[in-house]
Amino acid sequence: MASIEMYEDIKREDHTYDVIKKQIETKHKFKPSLKQWLFLFLLILTLLVLSGVVVWTVTYFTVRGTIENISEDSRNTARVAADIKNMLNETDSTKEKLDKILSSVSDLKHGLLPQECKDITNKEVGLQTIYPDGNKRLFMQCEEGGWTLIQKRYDGSVEFHRNWKDYENGFGDIHGEFWLGNKNIAQLTLEGNHELKIDVEDWNGNKRYAFYGNFSIGDASTKYQLIISNYSGNAGDGMSYYNGMKFTTYDQDNDKYPFNCADDSTLKGGWWYNACWTGKEAMLNGHYTHRNNGQQGIIYKSFKITSLKKSTMKIRRL
Repeated sequence: MASIEMYEDIKREDHTYDVIKKQIETKHKFKPSLKQWLFLFLLILTLLVLSGVVVWTVTYFTVRGTIENISEDSRNTARVAADIKNMLNETDSTKEKLDKILSSVSDLKHGLLPQECKDITNKEVGLQTIYPDGNKRLFMQCEEGGWTLIQKRYDGSVEFHRNWKDYENGFGDIHGEFWLGNKNIAQLTLEGNHELKIDVEDWNGNKRYAFYGNFSIGDASTKYQLIISNYSGNAGDGMSYYNGMKFTTYDQDNDKYPFNCADDSTLKGGWWYNACWTGKEAMLNGHYTHRNNGQQGIIYKSFKITSLKKSTMKIRRL
């Protein structure tokens, strides 16, 4: 009997334990409030709205851009078609029409890029960027009046007894003594009429000048043949003797004398030699010497029978 009572007590205790356990679990179980449920609903709704706005915006601008591109392509196609139609309807042939278009483009390009110092609109002097062929860029020294320097000497810091390649490409310091280069000079004088001015100065500061109203040199195929005429000035005509002559350096003899004038020990410099010279001409590219040399250095015989201190050669389109 006692055992039965003990069993009943244990059973009641287990039931009590289960009740207490359920009460504890129920007390700690999370139950969102109405406010929390409302916040969660608004958050989800906001995210859905924002996603919809982003998708609509991307779609709108993509479609709009595509439509605009199609419209622009259609307009361009219509213009091209009209141009072709006009070209076919005109009396000029297609080739002649194309030549005119290319010529206009070339003229426009040349008009935009300065080919020599005279083309620079601001008329600034000093080092400037020039495009002699409308494309290739060169740095050149410009002087007042639109002159482009092609030669400058004043102290002998640059040796002018050079080979053919050096004279062709140019050498020296564009800020100091230099030769611009025969191929560059040829390109500059290729189009239009040009004049040449030579300025010389002796060791006492006396200055003279010579103008030539017609100056150009040919390209490499002519050996940079000199064309020069129409002298004026107060230095004397020191250049007409060389008219029509090809350029000569110590490694390429194009003069009319039995030996190479440029390689002669008394001259030493590239020039448009004829039969070297007769004693009255100019030869500005000889090996630099100081006073009292009658054969070598900067020579302008009709001004001074001995070597000079300074010389410049500059050109300008008429």
